[in-house]
Amino acid sequence: MALLDRRRRGSFAVPVLVAAGLTLTLGAFFQMRAANRDAERAQHERQFAQFHDALTERIGSHALLLRTLRSAFSDARPATRDAFAAAVRPMMPLYPGLWSVTWVRRVPPAEVPALEADMRAAGRQDFAVQDGAVQDGAVQDRAVQNRAVQNRDETGGDTAGAPPASSQGDLFVNTLVEPERGGVFGQGINILSLPNRAEVLARACASGEPTATEALPPRQRGESGRSIGLYLPVYRYPVDEMDGADRCAEVAGYVASVFGIARLLEEAGNRVNGLHGAVHLLDGPAGDGGRVLASRDLDAPSASREGMPFSEIRKDGETVVERDLLIGGRRWTLALAIPPEPRLGPVDYPAWIVLVMGLLLTGALAGYTRREAQAKRLLVTEARARAAMARALRESEERFRMALRHSRVAVFSLDRNLRYMWMYNPQTGRAAETFIGRTNAGIHAPDDAARLDAVKRAVLDTGTGSRQEVRIGGAPGPEQVFDLIVEPLRDEVGAVSGVICAAIDISDGVRIREALAEAHAEAERANRAKSRFLAAASHDLRQPFQAMSLFHHILSARLSDAKQMEVAEKLGEAIAAGNTLLNTLLDTSALEAGNVKPRPTVFPFQDIANRLNREFAEQAASKGMVLRMVPTSACVLSDPVLLERMVRNLLVNALRYAGTGTILLGCRHRDGHALVEVWDTGPGIPADQLKLIFDDFYRCGTDQRDSGRGLGLGLSIVRRTAQILGHQVDVRSRVGKGTVFSIAVLMVGDRHHPLPEEPTTSVASA
Repeated sequence: MALLDRRRRGSFAVPVLVAAGLTLTLGAFFQMRAANRDAERAQHERQFAQFHDALTERIGSHALLLRTLRSAFSDARPATRDAFAAAVRPMMPLYPGLWSVTWVRRVPPAEVPALEADMRAAGRQDFAVQDGAVQDGAVQDRAVQNRAVQNRDETGGDTAGAPPASSQGDLFVNTLVEPERGGVFGQGINILSLPNRAEVLARACASGEPTATEALPPRQRGESGRSIGLYLPVYRYPVDEMDGADRCAEVAGYVASVFGIARLLEEAGNRVNGLHGAVHLLDGPAGDGGRVLASRDLDAPSASREGMPFSEIRKDGETVVERDLLIGGRRWTLALAIPPEPRLGPVDYPAWIVLVMGLLLTGALAGYTRREAQAKRLLVTEARARAAMARALRESEERFRMALRHSRVAVFSLDRNLRYMWMYNPQTGRAAETFIGRTNAGIHAPDDAARLDAVKRAVLDTGTGSRQEVRIGGAPGPEQVFDLIVEPLRDEVGAVSGVICAAIDISDGVRIREALAEAHAEAERANRAKSRFLAAASHDLRQPFQAMSLFHHILSARLSDAKQMEVAEKLGEAIAAGNTLLNTLLDTSALEAGNVKPRPTVFPFQDIANRLNREFAEQAASKGMVLRMVPTSACVLSDPVLLERMVRNLLVNALRYAGTGTILLGCRHRDGHALVEVWDTGPGIPADQLKLIFDDFYRCGTDQRDSGRGLGLGLSIVRRTAQILGHQVDVRSRVGKGTVFSIAVLMVGDRHHPLPEEPTTSVASA
């Protein structure tokens, strides 16, 4: 019956596997297809942003052209036709979308006849200042201009009629145009008479920046789409400090250009690869009834859509991406219409490949699972053989118990429910029989049981052995510490059926270890507290000595009696000695507390040697000694302040203990290092004290109660500073001959070679 149940469970494995495989495959297919389409949509948006930037750059180049041409009209002398043509014509081929460039000159009504006479004298016989009325999208017929010219010729040729009736002040007349042609942008047109030009010119002169508006026909031959006009004011004088109204009063005219948007769209499209769809320039947002000013289909040529509302040309399913386009203070909308993706497009190919591979893999796994189920039935015989081996292993259990009977090791096993199956040599004071069939929850306290179960449950779940130190018991009884070793116990088929454990009682060793650790930690805390106190209280401790020094100086200045002055001098010496000892003690505390941070740099050691020589030469002479300094060219890597403090302490130590003779300060080159050495001819140091002299408060060969020779912290400070800087300090001495101290500092060059760049690594790492 059990075999039949196992066969039924095995028969369900293949359908479950197939269902899971189909679910995962279809889920991966739809997720990948959605992700690929989102990625393609994001790619379109990035490419459209590049298109927008390219179009903005092209329009900006037209504004830059106007700024370049503005300098030609800033001169008080009027620009000539030839000079204007020479400046503009070379620029025209560089701007394919540029239709025309115009100089719009400011002309008072009284100067209109003179302007017309000058223009006719320059070869423009048909030049006449007139209004430009718009009819059906085009300027009035040229016959009006011709009749005006004939009337002037009949009345004398060089006298003009009245200025256009539409102007109420100065006129702004197209006087120079490249390329030359009639119409709205032809010569002689009063720009103020055109629709909305007065507002555009007012904004331009008030801001001093290019101002844009939609230009009027006619367009260039072969061009499609609308055009945009840019107007840049030219002032007679600098107007940086003027407001808008005053600026407009100083306008001499405007440099204007007209360029086709369709051509700029084409140029921007050529600079962006991979973008498809249709790009439209609208006079407003697409959702608010914006009309098409110009269009470019990036995939295939299409019919003109100029002037049509965008909502009428938008197709169902199209994705529209919009970006604002700011040109000369006016805002247009740039819209990209992306056609809908087909049901099976190139972007979906990877998802379909995953779908096919997932189906094939599901079929292969289903066949493999079926064959594995058949193979398991063939392993029944092997399982029976393993059962026989298990019986043999159980027979060896008694031998195992004999080996552990007199040890401090408890051995036991638990099943998958963490119930004790057998126990040998328990170390908890309970009989082994009381454990069998029970769990830790029924034997130990709740916290102890939870800790033990957590260790064993982890081995059951992972099948990997574990070794941990666990604590059991406590108040009111003694706490026991065990070294718990847990290994998985496997059945005939290799599955984890329980755990086998060994618990070694290490309570005595743990107590000793913890006592030692606590004592060490307490000593460390006391030492750190002392160091922190001295480091933090350094200012408060130094302040009384500074005050005493100040009062001593004031007192000495007021004394005149010789005996009183002698007492005051001894008082000053006592204050100086106490201040020196306090500073030494505080420096040691700062080093211990870690408050001193080295700042390594590359510098010539001779600078330190010169300062110390000047500082100690007179002191040595006052004691009947000679201080010699050997010049050096070495450049070293160290903290100059800390290194100078170390060498100073060595010199102070030599002056204090040498007594008489000579002190030598020099530097040797050895193995890429500079050995800074201090020699003296003093009494020397015994060999058994060479290591002790670097300990705190140790004074070699002197009465420990004699404070006149310091606290014995000078060499201790040298040792701690050397550890911070990563320098090695050595000492050699011969009793009766003298002593030499050396500091090994990394040498990076000398004065005769250029210094390298300062390293960024610390001195210790160097």
